Amino acid sequence: MIKYFTNREISEKLEINLARWKRWSREFIPPDPLGGMQTGYARQYHPDEAFNVHLGGHLVSDLKFAIPEAKQILADLQGWLADKGFYFNVKGGAVSQNSIEALIKEYIVFISKERLPDNTYKFKYTVRGIISNKPVRYQNFEIMEELYTETVIGLQPDKSAVYDTNAVKTLHISGVLNNFVARMDLEQACYPALNPHIS
Repeated sequence: MIKYFTNREISEKLEINLARWKRWSREFIPPDPLGGMQTGYARQYHPDEAFNVHLGGHLVSDLKFAIPEAKQILADLQGWLADKGFYFNVKGGAVSQNSIEALIKEYIVFISKERLPDNTYKFKYTVRGIISNKPVRYQNFEIMEELYTETVIGLQPDKSAVYDTNAVKTLHISGVLNNFVARMDLEQACYPALNPHIS
């Protein structure tokens, strides 16, 4: 069963100021056709709507993107998030055991801004899927050995673009989802991205 949430419930569970949550909501999801002050109907959020607002808020408050940039990032990542199981699935389940995703324990998205020759910007997303991260001994030193996949979301890098390598921001997207699911008391089993090994 899908549980819907009000602004106040979400604000309390996520420990976000209610006015700030409502402001983010107006920015990151379409208006509620049934809601509004005139009807007296309190908006009810599907878990996916609440997650989109939470993620947009994280991009703004923690990663310091401007609201228009955060909106663009959400739009750019929407298909990938859905494909990798970051949205609520009442049937639960997991990614296919025959795919590389079944090995991935955590996703991290590196976000960089590209300046194009016409002085406009676009974002480049390099997604790292962490398979393992363990200490190993190498020539009498203890180092970390990390196995991961890496892909680029969206358009491939433009050779004429200028990259600001000092401005790469790291989005720990699996951690953001895990935190959201735990605080909202949602079923982790309903999020395939959090259950890669369940058959």
